[in-house]
Amino acid sequence: MTSKKSRAAAANQGENDSPQIAESTPEGLLFPIAPDTQKLSDKKPDRHEFSESKPEPEELLLPSHEEAKVLCSLAAQIKALAPWQWMQETDVFGVEDPDTGEIGFVSVMGNVGEYEAIAVYPGAEGIYEFIDFQIDPSATPDRLIEIPQVQLSFSEPKFLEKWDRDLLKTVGLKFSGTRPQFRSYRPGFLPWFITLKEAHLLIHALTQTLELTRRFARQPVLFPDDGDGETESFLVRVSRQEDISPEINTSRGPGASRTEDASHNEDTSDKENVSRKEHTALVWADQIREIRRPNRPPIKFSIDWGLVKDLKSLPLSSLQLEADLFIGPGRIGKPHERPLAMYMLMLADRHSGLVFGLEALTAEHSLNTMHASIPETVANLLWQNKILPKQIIIRSDLVHRLLEPLEKELKIQLRRADKLPGIDKATRAMTQFLQTGKM
Repeated sequence: MTSKKSRAAAANQGENDSPQIAESTPEGLLFPIAPDTQKLSDKKPDRHEFSESKPEPEELLLPSHEEAKVLCSLAAQIKALAPWQWMQETDVFGVEDPDTGEIGFVSVMGNVGEYEAIAVYPGAEGIYEFIDFQIDPSATPDRLIEIPQVQLSFSEPKFLEKWDRDLLKTVGLKFSGTRPQFRSYRPGFLPWFITLKEAHLLIHALTQTLELTRRFARQPVLFPDDGDGETESFLVRVSRQEDISPEINTSRGPGASRTEDASHNEDTSDKENVSRKEHTALVWADQIREIRRPNRPPIKFSIDWGLVKDLKSLPLSSLQLEADLFIGPGRIGKPHERPLAMYMLMLADRHSGLVFGLEALTAEHSLNTMHASIPETVANLLWQNKILPKQIIIRSDLVHRLLEPLEKELKIQLRRADKLPGIDKATRAMTQFLQTGKM
């Protein structure tokens, strides 16, 4: 996935300035191209046509879980190793979860020194959204938290929440400086604490991160570098159970490593199975896998044709309007539930910053459902103000695609710009009011 240019830079670093890899001990103690759109339909979709089924209650990782201690120990080793000194976040590899068969794609962040973290993107959907984010010059930080992922990051103590502090206190490991944070990212939600299931995947991913990043420091051409954007090749670590009884002597091929099978804590009354489990280990090996880009459902827009007709009756305005969709301040939901992100859809005058429309939206059912509502929402805001602008200025590919139906039906010109001074002025004033109560 990494470009040849960055590969060459990594190779030069490996030859001329090899990183010093510290042996770590426990004491050595952080926004995807929109899918294809369809033509406006005069048929109102069913309310739940695009909605996702309500997820079952999730079991969060608790300080009392053995997985919590394992994760914190791995975090201490990652911090001491500091693989971001020689890894770039586009140096991606996969780890196949032995329990589910799901591949988590690992990216090491922190090479530029701003945000040190290990992100794990689940499946083809996660890794291709990450790839699209990397190559989209209009991508904003909001897009990053819409990519499904699990993260270990390192944060200043003042940014830790009670859940983080309780976790570190219970496991009994001491960290100096930045502390580990474990977070789960879901599309349409704000970052949240990880589940027990996600903890299992993260344990395997971090274990193999320690293995592969050391190898990458010595062999910077370790990962494949071929693909056409629709099918990419990745090095994937896969495992099998191996008997480690003293009398058994097995051989393992190149790239193989053995780790204790400590991530399984299954309750069983079968003593024979327990005894056998104590004498097995996960043996990991390299595979090259070709991962195809997954098909994405189209966004099926719907709009009131009476509203379109009304807007067409208005004279064209000379106003230059800006439009943007962004995540606003605040969180939606109960205190002990995964919080929904509050999206803000704003229309503002380019020169004065006067707001002509501000609508709060959520992805309660799905991002697809929310995105499908954008054209009609903008049309309603225009009708409320009785204006039909000749031009709407936007800065993101996503908003451009979402407003294409209005461009076609209302003959509104969509123009791209890197900066939206009107929107930015209005959002600064809104943020200041929320923080201080003054404009």
